[in-house]
Amino acid sequence: MRKKTIDTIPVLTEEIKNILTTFSRSRSLPASLTNRASISLMAAGGLTNQEIAARLNMHYNSVGTWRNRFLKALPHLQDIQGSAPDKLTDEVRKVLSDSPRSGCPCVFTQEQIMKIIDLACKAPSDFGYEVSQWSLNLLVKEIRRQGIAEDISAKSVSRFLKGGQIKTP
Repeated sequence: MRKKTIDTIPVLTEEIKNILTTFSRSRSLPASLTNRASISLMAAGGLTNQEIAARLNMHYNSVGTWRNRFLKALPHLQDIQGSAPDKLTDEVRKVLSDSPRSGCPCVFTQEQIMKIIDLACKAPSDFGYEVSQWSLNLLVKEIRRQGIAEDISAKSVSRFLKGGQIKTP
């Protein structure tokens, strides 16, 4: 069930307020971080989620999420401020950043990827092909022939080679 009242952010310390203000006015930080800093500042100023959402052109549920996340982290930030003030900016940045996401599990091991990159660095003529450069499809064929990977697409090979800064024609 939805809460009828919103939690107000208590008075911010000058240090935290200065960090949030710097973040909210930054032109080099990601927009998501500047918006979240603005949400925290406006919430501390007593604005409702709907008012903040209207000013920042966001949905009020998003505003509520970040308001609550900041409110929950505020005691930790105040502890950091007292014990290690030089780390306060980094901690505020962590609070306002997205949580890590799990993503899908890796299909290929690092060892397989390294073997693929190693194979791409060798000449196709070393393996009996009458070409001077690898094509992605030929590389996939050789990867399967050598048993490095049973099922692999040309797109995956391309992605591995790009990650290793190796270019194919």
